[in-house]
Amino acid sequence: SPFIIEARSITKRFGGVVALSDVNVGVVPGELLSICGENGAGKSTLMKIFCGQHTEYEGQILLRGKPVSFSGIKDAEANGVSIIHQELNLVEELSVAANIFLGREVSNFGFLNARSMHEQSRKLLERLDCDIDPSTLAGQLRVGDQQLVEIAKALGLGADILIMDEPTSALTDIEVARLDRVIAQLKKEGVTIIYISHKMDEIFRLSDRITVLRDGQHVETVNCADVTPTKIAHSMVGREFDVEKKSTTKIKENGRSVLAVKNLSRPWPNHPKEWRLRNLNFELREGEILGFAGLMGAGRTELFECLYGCSEDEVIGDISIDGKSVKFKHPNEAIKNGIAMVTEDRKRKGLFQNLNVQQNITLCSLFKDQFAGLIHSGNEGKRSGDAIDQLKVKTESGESPIGSLSGGNQQKCLIGRSLLTEPRVLLLDDPTRGVDIGAKSEIYRLMGELAEKGISILMTSSELPELLIVCDRIIVLCEGRQTAEFSAAEATEEKIMEAAVVGS
Repeated sequence: SPFIIEARSITKRFGGVVALSDVNVGVVPGELLSICGENGAGKSTLMKIFCGQHTEYEGQILLRGKPVSFSGIKDAEANGVSIIHQELNLVEELSVAANIFLGREVSNFGFLNARSMHEQSRKLLERLDCDIDPSTLAGQLRVGDQQLVEIAKALGLGADILIMDEPTSALTDIEVARLDRVIAQLKKEGVTIIYISHKMDEIFRLSDRITVLRDGQHVETVNCADVTPTKIAHSMVGREFDVEKKSTTKIKENGRSVLAVKNLSRPWPNHPKEWRLRNLNFELREGEILGFAGLMGAGRTELFECLYGCSEDEVIGDISIDGKSVKFKHPNEAIKNGIAMVTEDRKRKGLFQNLNVQQNITLCSLFKDQFAGLIHSGNEGKRSGDAIDQLKVKTESGESPIGSLSGGNQQKCLIGRSLLTEPRVLLLDDPTRGVDIGAKSEIYRLMGELAEKGISILMTSSELPELLIVCDRIIVLCEGRQTAEFSAAEATEEKIMEAAVVGS
């Protein structure tokens, strides 16, 4: 076989969901193969099979021409396959050298040989054009440097096949340029790289070949030189979406402006000339659902953080509500001004696992149930009960642990929490992520009802068809810039995808 690593007829199911279906992909030694596809296309699942994270699947993996079935990540690493995850896996309290040698520490007579590990780490980092001091604590490094430590760790393990999952999603331009040089150096040394990215300019700058996955299936593998970014974008979308466009679209062009954003920018911390968001301008009208499309790292969540007062960085530009300029230092101030937000990260930033359903729902509106500093539990119970009924949350009672609910019902609790603050503007960051189809349609129905009542909604979604069904207008972001705006009538998946990957 001409391939160093190859997937043959790989099918992977999670319960009843088919994540990969009969996928065949081979990687040539020493090449950089980019894997492209929309969120949910199966890219990460395939990578997790390659690197031993998923061990149960149908089909076969061949490594250097021989069938293998890794028992886990350690087994894959022992065979030269390493993955650099998007969420970096360093132990922040340990030094760089201790991280590089974690699990394979160098010792003499049972004592750690710190000097040897320090020296070997320095050499590995030098190979990567990188002058990080190996005794620095990993947690003190910037993301770009942490990533190089991960790569050094993989090289220390003897990896000659390196999988990089969205490696530049949190990097500044300077760090991206350095990573490009590191990749060129690794290829020179004969390392094979499998690369997942949403950024077309990056894919076309680095790839030898490009594989497109769509809905868990292999669409095509092409030489980078033979295609254009637009062609790949169409290949990634490639389907006509047949769900009815929402029939109730009322053109709200003459509606009252509730929220206006002028020249909104958000620089990277410590890098005043590089931007997470750059010069965004838009208005949100009463009862309108305005969608923000864009791929990972486009700046959708960063925008919502600015509007909700939870941005850790400086926010430049003007945000006004009903024509009055506002600057929120804390979400409390946003809530008092009628803005509520449902985060995309339910588990880490949304739910309190040690509180029950009722407490999770009433958390942001307890001031309404308070008298002389005490909570009136009867009122709290009634309001959470009303929210549970209105949102059709399936739970035994308000006393149930939040963790006992399905993802869709947990999400409804978060929406309920936001609604109890009686917002005029609701920010929904990927509200149906990880939610089953039944719960999705209920969330859509609810959004329609809220808009009818005059609540204005800003939403993002990693699924384009969803934005096309639900939104009155769609604004497209690409790497922090606004690259297009479409009305519901003129928007198509192809147009949005093109603006999201190619920019303008």
